[in-house]
Amino acid sequence: MGINVSHGSDLYGQERRSAATIHNLGKHLCNVLSSGEWTAIRHLFDGSVRTPLSVVPDEARVIAAILRRGAAEWRIPRDWEKEASLFADAADRAADANEPWTWS
Repeated sequence: MGINVSHGSDLYGQERRSAATIHNLGKHLCNVLSSGEWTAIRHLFDGSVRTPLSVVPDEARVIAAILRRGAAEWRIPRDWEKEASLFADAADRAADANEPWTWS
């Protein structure tokens, strides 16, 4: 199943990933984030996300910061670092625009 995440970097302003890819990113993030940070984003990356989903701008900003911390960890593989950064950028763009960050 494909998931479209708003405020992304493609031509249509989305990040489109399979649910499996998002879950795999979550597996890497849960190994490098603190338990509190992982708890804050778990609902998006643990394989149980239900779409459509809308994240308010303030929460998107918090999620972006957590994703950036995960991406900066030396233990995360480079490919997954890039994925975490793309999602963080999308969340920040939504927050900057004061718009909901949507997953569909």
